[in-house]
Order: sequence, then structure tokens, then C-alpha cells
Amino acid sequence: MQIWKRGILIILLGVMTLGVKLGAFAQQAPVPESELIAILKSDAPKGDKALACKKLAVFGTGQAVPVLAPLLADSELASWARIALEAIPDPTCDAALREAARKLEGRLAVGVINSIAVRRDPQAIEVLAGRLGDSDAEVAAAAAVALGRIGGEKVVEILRPVLNHASPVVRNAVAEGLLSCADRYLADGNAAAAQSLYDLVRSADVPKPRRVEATRGAILVRGPEGIPLLVEQLRSGDKDLVAIALSTAREMKGPAVAQALVAELGPITATPQQRPPLLVIKSARYGAGDRWADVTEALRAAVRNNSLQVEASNSLAGDPAPGVVKELELVYSLGGQEFSLRVREGEMIRIGEGVRPADPRQVAILEALADIGEPAGIAAIVKAAQEADWALRLVAVRLLGRVGDASAVPVLVSAATEGGELAQAAAESLVQLTGQGVDDAILKALQSAQGPQRVVLLQAVGERLLEAALPVALADVNSDDPAVRGAAIQALGMIVPLEQLDVLIARLLQPRDDQEFQAVRNALIVACSRMPDLDAAAAKLMAVWPQAPTRVRVAIVEILGAMGGQGALRGLAQAARDSEDEVQDAATRALGEWMSADAAPVLLDLARTGNPRYRIRALRGYIRIARQLEVPLNDRIAMCKEALAAAQRPEEKRLVLEVLRRYPTAEGLQLAVTQLAVPELKAEAAEAAVQIAEKLPASDAATVAKAMDQVIQAAPGGETVQRAQALRQRARQ
Repeated sequence: MQIWKRGILIILLGVMTLGVKLGAFAQQAPVPESELIAILKSDAPKGDKALACKKLAVFGTGQAVPVLAPLLADSELASWARIALEAIPDPTCDAALREAARKLEGRLAVGVINSIAVRRDPQAIEVLAGRLGDSDAEVAAAAAVALGRIGGEKVVEILRPVLNHASPVVRNAVAEGLLSCADRYLADGNAAAAQSLYDLVRSADVPKPRRVEATRGAILVRGPEGIPLLVEQLRSGDKDLVAIALSTAREMKGPAVAQALVAELGPITATPQQRPPLLVIKSARYGAGDRWADVTEALRAAVRNNSLQVEASNSLAGDPAPGVVKELELVYSLGGQEFSLRVREGEMIRIGEGVRPADPRQVAILEALADIGEPAGIAAIVKAAQEADWALRLVAVRLLGRVGDASAVPVLVSAATEGGELAQAAAESLVQLTGQGVDDAILKALQSAQGPQRVVLLQAVGERLLEAALPVALADVNSDDPAVRGAAIQALGMIVPLEQLDVLIARLLQPRDDQEFQAVRNALIVACSRMPDLDAAAAKLMAVWPQAPTRVRVAIVEILGAMGGQGALRGLAQAARDSEDEVQDAATRALGEWMSADAAPVLLDLARTGNPRYRIRALRGYIRIARQLEVPLNDRIAMCKEALAAAQRPEEKRLVLEVLRRYPTAEGLQLAVTQLAVPELKAEAAEAAVQIAEKLPASDAATVAKAMDQVIQAAPGGETVQRAQALRQRARQ
């Protein structure tokens, strides 16, 4: 049986490999069939004949069959001939395959029989029945499966007596053939005949995969009356039968199936157990010096089974502090006791204690209930999320995010206040809920919730973009509970409209503490970045600039840098010339990271006339735009010219030379040779000029020749001069 499958697999792989080429043939003008037939009749190489067979699969007719048929006995061309014979819509193909099936032996016979299976030729039943008793088990197995593909009462009469008397290989194939017949009966509505065959194979001495397949069919064919058989498999303890039962339950669906699975869940109550201390990630950041990235949420999401194993590396947050060794600073609680630690970059952290895993059978049933989606099943998942042991609750909480409805809201809110991995999963599921009435249930719960539950609901309001909760969030900005206040600020960042953006801006000016200041700053970054009118948002921020203290001005700069837009760019240009050095520092940093070319004039002006402390940074930001961003080529070269004029150090001029190399033009070549006069850059300028010249078209020959003269005169010799001489000679030919 396995050998037959390998034969089919070879054919399928061949067809898949040819699929693109056959499709391409079909798009081309038809190839004259006579030419292809002539190739097969000739002494052409086997490769040409194989190609002709492929084309006949698209363009062939019954006229090609007499030439293709003899190739079925050719071990090198048989598979190619069968591909054509399987595809040509002519009854003579069936006749040729039947005749070959009578005569051929071994692998060639298996291949022909497989092709008969593909075409499902009912006239081949007699031939296949004759090969069913073949001394070659592979041939007999192929015949059994091919008979099953053809199907019908006559085939069943042939295969049924063989099932319990053939060799193991053939018996497996016969079972597969009978299952194919049963599947056809089921599809045609002949449930009685299908059930008889499914039950026959289930009770036969055949390999387990066939019995599992038959069990699936036996359940499906019985409809609702098959539920007891499904339950029997769930109770069998055999993982394969349990898996097929749950898969079949998904196919059947319906309230009765869901009720049966709920009954099989067993008691959903927490059993007494020694639960390990709960791991809760309080805060985490990664970086060094004054460059840190908040990775709290990343580490919370990385907690698995109440434990955390993670490496302190750039995978946590990119590289917030390039060029230096960074650290991971972590604050967490374990069993209610708070700890803090520092982990150097490259080191691994392991904290927490794993919880006893959930019962795999209960997990599998809950997942099936989620897929079936019936109210009884969802109710069971809700109950498990409330009352089961911790590990099963975690599974149920995650499933509710996919299938839960309004009834899941209070359960998830409660779980989200417990801390640790369960709370993280509950908060995520609360955001993911899509069932009817979920938004209304969240808003209703928010009206009366207090403390941690109110915090969870406000966070969900923001993540779900529930604008109807705006009045509540605006009021909670003034809550006496710091956690509620922080959650309201975060939610406003997601839902506040432009008209009420001033609420957050006012709080930025007068926060209650440093933590709230950072929360408002972060909320404003989110809020301003999503505004449909970025310039109007920037105007609101800049309106408070005159009375804003230094810290607030720096925060406004960071917000403007994150949001983009012309208004933000004007604000940063103003900030870059602020009287406070700290503000200038932040503004020039933001301008240097601006992601559109419209910042170029501002940066160039700062590089020329700005604070000397930040001129190099501004110039490098200007050169970065020329090197990386979308700029017309002529403008890019013009920017390089301006940058060279503004640069005071060789380091920045080297960066310009790199831009000129990356975008070679005649104008850029002329700029590069001007740097030959700079002693520190002579060698690099010569190399850059040669590299640019090597990429220029013949139309720039005069410019190349002149530039190479300058390189030869200025360079100290070596390979660069040799290349320059060759370029000059070629340019003057």
C-alpha cells in the first residue's frame, strides 16, 4: 500500500512540477499535434519526447493515443505518456490503459493502474479485478485502490470478500478502496450502503489509519444517532480516536454535538492544589545611559506557564542605545513579594515557577467547542474561565477572545485583575471579543466598576476604540485613583477627538506627578499621530509653547517628531532655535530622524547658522536625507554640493562621497574630484571618482576623461590610478 502511495505521489509531484509549464503551454498558440506525434515516432532524444508528451497533455487528441500507448512499456517515458493519456478527453485513452494494465508488470503496471484510477474508467473493473490477486502485492494494492476510486455496487462485491483474506499490504488497500466507495455512497445520499461499509472496515483486521477513517465515516453517516459512537471514541483513551472524534464533531456541529462534548468535559471546578507563587511583571526597560525602551508589555507577553525565560538582547526593542552594552532592568512580583534585577545584554533570565498543565483532553474538548460555536459550548468555556483550575482557566480565557459574547465580559474583567499570565490573556481577549452586544456590555460595566476592574475596562475601551466611552474617560482623568487616572489618560490617547485634545495638553502642562507626565506624553503621541488633521493638532501643541516649561517643551518636541506633518516640522524648526539647550538637543535629534525630505532645508539652515553644538548633527541629518530618502536625482546631487560646502570636517565629507558613489552622475563625479584637494580625503575622493566614472554612460566620456586626468595627477599611484588611466583611455577613443 505504501508503495502504491509512493507511485501516486510521484505522479502528483510530476503533475505539480509540470503544472506551471502546462499552464504556459495552454496560453500559447496550439502546437500542431502532427508535429508532436512525429517527434514520438522519430529517433529524437528521450528529453524531446518527454516534452512532446507534456504538450500533448494540452493539445493532444485521440489521434495521439496509438503513439502514446507503446510508451507505457518504456521505463523512462511511461510516466510522461501517462500524463498525456490521463488528460486527453478521448475514450481510446481508457482502452489503451486497460490493455496495458493486462500486460505490464511491476512498477509499470502500478503506474498504468494509477492512471486508470485518475480517469475512473468503469470499463476497467474487470481488468482491475483480475490484477487484484496478482502475486505482486504492489500491483494488487494499486488495483484495489483504483477499484475504490471507480466505486459502485459491482466494485463493492469484488472488494468485500477480499478484505479479510488478502495479505496485509493488499488488505490495507482494499480497506481504502471500500472507504472510497462508502464516501461516494455518503455523498450520493445512500446512507445505508455507506454505513455498512464503514462498519465493515471498522471491525476488520486492517491498519489503524483505515479504522480511524472508517470511524469518522460511521459517525457522520449516522447523523445525530452517531453521537453515542462519537462519545465512545472520546472515552477510548486512544489519542487518534479522540482526535478523529473531535474533528468529526467539528464537521457535524449543532446543539446536540455541543451538549455531548460539554457532558464529556467532566467537572469544571478548581481542585485543591498547591499553586506556585504568581509571577507578575511590573515594569521593564532595556537600554543604557539616557536611551531606554519600555519592554514591559513584551515581557508580559513572553510569560508562559507562570514563568519567564528571555534573553536581554536587541530582539526586545531594537537597539535603543547603539554602540554600547545595554541592560535589562526588570521589576516583578512573585507570590506578592516584589523583586528587581538587572541583566546585562546577552545574558539569559529565568524567573517564576511553572503550574501543573491542564488536562489535555479537556483542553481539546474546549477547543472543539470553540470551533463549533454553539451557545452551550460557549457557556461551558465561560464557566471554565471562571471555575476551573488555573491552567484550564488560561486556556478558556484565550478561547473566549475568539468566540466569547457579552456574557464573557464580566468573567474576563475579573480575570484581568488577577495579575500574571492569566490577567494578560484576559485583557487581550477582552479586546478581541467580537460577539453581539460586547461593546454595550463593556460600557455598561464601566458605569459602575471601581478600582482594578475600572482600570481594565478603561484599557479595553481604548484598545477597542469605543468613542462612546469618551465622557467617562474624560471624567476619570480627574479620578483620585492614580491607576484609574492613568488608564483614562491611556484610553483618551486612543479615542479623544481633535476638539478635546486640549484636555491632554492641559494635563501635560500640569501633571500630578512624573509618572502621569510620562503617561500623558505617551497618550499625546498616540492621539496626535492618528489625527486626520495633523497640522491642526500641531497648532494646538504649539499654542501652549510660550508658557510651557522646558520639560513640557521637550515632550512637545518628541510628540511632534512622532506625528509628522508640515505643522510639526515648523514646530521643530522653531524648537531647534529655542533658548534652552535641552530643547534644541531634542529638536535637532527629532529633525535628524525625520522621515521625509521636506526637513532638508531646515536641517541645512541649522547646519549653517544653528547652535554650533548641534550643527554636525543637523548636517548629518541632512546628508541622511540625501542618502536614504526619496529625492529626485538632480536634487540629491544638489544636496551633496550644499553639504560639502557646509561641512567643516572630513568625516561629513566622507559621508557625502558615499552618497555620490551610491547615485553616480556626471555632476556627482565633478563634485567628487573637488575633494582631491583635501589632503585627508585625497585617496578616498580618487577612489570615489573612479567608482562613479566606471558606472557612467559613454555620453559622459568628456567629463570622465577630464576627471580621470585630475585623479591621475592627484592620486599617489597604485590600483586606483591604473583604473583611472584605463577609464581615460576608453573615454578618449
